[in-house]
Amino acid sequence: MFLQNKIEPMEEAVKKGNYTVAFFDILGFKEMVNTMPLDKLVEKYEYIFIEVANSLNFHYSPESKELSFFPHHPLGKPFCIKYIFSDSIMLFSNESSAESCLKLLIYSWKLFQTLLAFGFPARGAITRGEVYVNNVQKIFLGKALTAAYELAEKQQWIGACIDTTIFNEFPELSELIKSENYVLRDLFFEYDVPIKDESCIRMHTLNWRWNLIVEKGTRSLFPQSVLKDVTVKQNNSLEYAKQFVSTGRIYMQNQDKIPVELRAMWVGAKEPPFKHGDEL
Repeated sequence: MFLQNKIEPMEEAVKKGNYTVAFFDILGFKEMVNTMPLDKLVEKYEYIFIEVANSLNFHYSPESKELSFFPHHPLGKPFCIKYIFSDSIMLFSNESSAESCLKLLIYSWKLFQTLLAFGFPARGAITRGEVYVNNVQKIFLGKALTAAYELAEKQQWIGACIDTTIFNEFPELSELIKSENYVLRDLFFEYDVPIKDESCIRMHTLNWRWNLIVEKGTRSLFPQSVLKDVTVKQNNSLEYAKQFVSTGRIYMQNQDKIPVELRAMWVGAKEPPFKHGDEL
């Protein structure tokens, strides 16, 4: 719909070539495993990744009248390949095209919001490059996956960045995002991403704060901790939210006028709609 280019599909079982790859790790997972009853953790994990995350990874019914970002995406086919191992989440684009890359980017954004909403703060990165995916034997390796892991580990916050390899490969996607009148500018907000060596790298990000409505406010997504490392990551993430809030472009006024894949996520104890708990 938005990007027209040649699509190079591969066999579903085995993929080898240059693709878009995302890597996320859940922060504080070791503590969750050590303190939460296994049955409770399993129940929560399966609900998030089987019920919620899977539903977000598929196209809506053709009978639906909702506006879609990818109206011609095949029914029954996920927007991207998803694999989970313990606290690690890996995503791989289905094809080598810019459109398939964009599908993975948008799904990654919504997945990141979902993790935050359910109390699983994460850190991640999205790259482009050589990768091998054997979805039957569950073998995943390649330069792009290693690069995504390394870039994720460098970051000192709860958040995710998009590597320049994406835009080097797809300059048309870069131009689409930069457009002043286009929603992807905010969805992939450009920011000085905090790094563990106390430096910053200017990159596009998955803007989890955009179109996220939290009943008790953004701070409620980050429970207080006595651990300095956790506090630093949380403060860096709240500063990110603060800077984006200052743009005044936090929410879409009319959710029905934007594609269903981009609509607001509501986080609260009651049924939406409700007001955001604060401007952070």
